[in-house]
Formats: sequence, C-alpha cells, structure tokens
Amino acid sequence: MEYPRMNLQRDSYHNLNGLWQYQITERRADPDPSAWKPIHVPFALGTQLCGSEENLPVGKALWYRKQFAYQPGSSHTWIHFEAVDMECMVFVNGMEVGTHKGGYTSFGFDISQYVSYQNSLMLRVVDDSDCGAFSYGKQKVEHGGMWYTPTAGIWGTVWLEDVPKHSVSDIKITPDFDHSCVHVSLAGDFDQALVTVASNGHVVHSGITNDKTYTAPIRDMHPWTVDDPFLYDLYVQTEDDFVRSYFGMRKFSVMNDSRGNPRFALNNQVIFLSGLLDQGYTPDGGYTYRTEQSMIQEIRNVKELGFNLLRKHMKVESRRYYYLCDRLGMLIMQDMPCGGFDHYDLWTMGILPNMGFRCLKDTKKSAFTRNSPVFKENYRQELFEVLDRLYSFTCICSWVPFNEGWGQFDSARITEEIREYDGTRLIDSASGWHDQGCGDFYSLHNYFFPYRQKKDRHHRICLLSEFGGYSHVVQGHNRMKKEYGYRKYEDQAELNKAVFELYEKDILPNISQGLAGCIYTQLSDVEDECNGLWTQDRKVLKIDAAKMRRINDRMKRRGSK
Repeated sequence: MEYPRMNLQRDSYHNLNGLWQYQITERRADPDPSAWKPIHVPFALGTQLCGSEENLPVGKALWYRKQFAYQPGSSHTWIHFEAVDMECMVFVNGMEVGTHKGGYTSFGFDISQYVSYQNSLMLRVVDDSDCGAFSYGKQKVEHGGMWYTPTAGIWGTVWLEDVPKHSVSDIKITPDFDHSCVHVSLAGDFDQALVTVASNGHVVHSGITNDKTYTAPIRDMHPWTVDDPFLYDLYVQTEDDFVRSYFGMRKFSVMNDSRGNPRFALNNQVIFLSGLLDQGYTPDGGYTYRTEQSMIQEIRNVKELGFNLLRKHMKVESRRYYYLCDRLGMLIMQDMPCGGFDHYDLWTMGILPNMGFRCLKDTKKSAFTRNSPVFKENYRQELFEVLDRLYSFTCICSWVPFNEGWGQFDSARITEEIREYDGTRLIDSASGWHDQGCGDFYSLHNYFFPYRQKKDRHHRICLLSEFGGYSHVVQGHNRMKKEYGYRKYEDQAELNKAVFELYEKDILPNISQGLAGCIYTQLSDVEDECNGLWTQDRKVLKIDAAKMRRINDRMKRRGSK
C-alpha cells in the first residue's frame, strides 16, 4: 500500500501490511498458542479480502500477531495504525506500548525502547459494533436494509517510521484565500524550522520560524478548484528532520445570488453542489479499498457524470483517500459516524420526521437516546479526533456532526465548538431533520413526497442533502439477501426514466427558488440496499451517463447565476 500520511511525509517508511495471524478468544482470555490462523491486513475481519469467513461475536476479543524484522537506528521508531475498529491494545515483544479507542482515527506509539532486530507485534481488539459505546457507522449486528454487516479489527495500513529527535509531530495548514497566503502551524520538539513553499517544482517562498507558526505569502496565487485541483508543495526542515506536505488555495463560504438566496461559494464564486451519498463500502474489502487505483477510478467515475461532491456518510476514510480527492478535484462533505447511543429510535428518527415533525428539541434528555454522559463524552472525543486528523485536507468543505437525529444532542453547542476549532469550513449541523436553526445549511432529506423549496428563516444555504434512493437489482452484481430501497424498479429503463424525471421535476425548478445543492442516494449498492447508481461491484452503471452529465450541467448553470 502507498504512503498513508501525505500531509506529513518522511522518507522513512516500513509497511507492515500483508499476512498476519489472528484468533478469537473469550473477552478476558489470553490467546491460545496453537489457535492462530492467517489473515490479510489491512482488510478487516469479516471481509472477503481478509481471507477469513469469521466475524467477531459481541463480547469476544480479537487477537492479531505479526513477526517482523527491523533495523532500528539512532532515531525514534514509531508504529502507526491508520484505523482499528474499535478498541485496541498494542504489544511489542511482550510489552504493552499503548491503547486506542475509536474505529475511525489513526494513531501511533513510540516503540523505541521495545523494538529490536527481530520483533513480535500483537494486538488485542474489542469491537461490540452497535452494542458498544463508540461510533460504528452503518454496521449492525442484526444487519439488513440500510444497516450493513459488521467488521472488526485492523482496516487501515500498519507502518513503521524512524523519527529524529528534533522532529515535526503535526502540521496544520490553513489557506487564506482572500489575503493570498497560507498559515502553517507546527508541533514538535524543535527550536527552529525552515518553511518552503513550491509550485510545480519551483520555490515561491521560504522563511524561518522560531515559534512553530508561519505565514507564507503566495504571489500569483493559483486557486484550487474542482476543475483545476492545483496543489502547492510544502517542505519543513528542522535541526534534524525533513518532512513534505502540500495544500490547495481555496475558500468555502456563503454568498447571496442575484435573487438574494444564500448559496455555497468556492473561492468567492457561487457554485451549485451536485453530489452523491457515499457509504464508502467496497464489495470485497468492506471499509478498505482493494487498491489505490480502485479509489482513483471511483472518484473519476463520479466526476465524469458531472458530480462535484461526495457526502461521506457515516464513515471516515483513510487519509490517502482524501489526498486523492485533493489531487483529483472532488469536494467532500464529511459525516461524523453515528453510534455510541442507547438505541436507534425509529419513531423519533424515522417516522415522526416523515409525518412533518422535524424540529424536536435536542436538549431534551430522552429525545434522541444518547442519554449516558459516557456516550456523549465518547462522541465528543471521537469528533474532535476526526476534525484534527482531517483538518489540512483541501477537499473537505463541510462537517456534518449529526444525521437524522441519530444520537443527536446539544447540536447548537457542538456546532459552535466545531466552528471555534475550524472556522474555514461550513457546518451542516443536523442533516435531514431536527434542525435547531444553527450551522450554515438548511439541510433536508426527502424520499417520499414532491419537493418544494421553502425559504429558511435563518437565511442559510438550502441543501437537499438526501433524496432519490431508487432501487434496481442487477443480477450477479451484488450480494443482496432482501432488496431494500425507497422505490423499486424491475426494469433498468424504468429506473432511468424515474431518476431523470425526479431531477426534472424536483430539482431543476427549485434552483431558482433557492435550492443550492442536492445529494442523490447513492453512489453504489451496498448489500441489501440496491439504490446505487453503480452496482455493488462497481461493474455496472445503471443510469445513462450522457443524460446524467447533461442534467448536472443544467443544474450547475442554473445554480451559479
């Protein structure tokens, strides 16, 4: 697998993916020396590509083991994990080196005092899926319909690097489009750093910082756009460390159109957001794409249909994925994965909203089922780990902390805390319903009724953040047990007619009334949910590509006036 952390790169990189061993034990039991079985990392247990047909039962423990050779030098040796679902404890040569909780963020440990030339790496993993206290996304033990098969364990690259004493441990990059400069915030154990910005291999600025912050002017600025995703190179050199990074010069904001309707703006230019809901599931690797090329091809396929946005729904991708979106020019609305609440209440989160009761107060203790203080604290910890991990990526235009009331609580306060942490992006505070009048979007989901755009009394961007969901099964290209979708079509021609009529009747006429964007459900089929534009294996596009491009062109022209 390719280098995973492209916004802080070093030449030192030792990949530990490949053939490992695993076993499942009772929760408090030690592993059995004779019970190890092969597994392929970085594919989670429960996926085809991991090489095992087992799943991790709730209440059990999953153990991993890997033997590896390494030649430690004078630098510090760090071990990194892109993602482990859901809680894990890491041992090197029999010694515990650290723990981590949460299945969607990367982490690492300094193992210098433990590593030698021949090494044994062991992990103990606990993953109670939707029965636990942490976010689980769309995974569910009793899966089916819009809930998917749970996976567990390592699902991101595992790797080693040598880190010098006076090293850079973190970089936060903030483009300042209006002032043609970039703000660089550094963390690490060093006294001085040389910061260099380059464009197409040519140095455009270089300077020294003694306080770990630096502002670099960008003359003749080349903006990052969806159609021209230009990236600058960034280099940071300390007393004995040298790291590479990158950034794009872009700005996300709210602007009024000629009729006074608030719109999404990229680089002070109004654009219409046309996107797809993207669950981020692959047919054989679960959360993990088979190869980098499969990620690239999927992003390109979406762009070729004329879409400019993906809403990453209930999942955080590997950092390599966001780098590719930066490089290829794809906007991302990033959901916080759901989970870590008492239960999914169908009445509050599904039935009442579709009867018109869409604004229940989320400060009431019992309204949205995240009642435990522990669950709330876990959510906040995971949320800000996600914000921190993804902060420097160019493509992410909006944070989505809550969806359809799933575990929603104090969203106005959470929204302001996100704003305080990151004032460069927009916030879709409560996607779908149970809006508290905060954030930058008046964000609605509509699957069952004709859509008519209404004015938002808070003067926010009007976004149809989920619609469609039309289902059609292409035999031989999915793993469906029982078809799930909001409207089902036996014939592909009928599906095409219905999809394009939906855009013609519900989307295009509402753009002049203030609709600033729409997100169709969804990119691909996932298990029983057969409402994707592509089949689960990504081999069949169910709709006419040329017609979809024309529809997207019309929406963008109409929505940019």
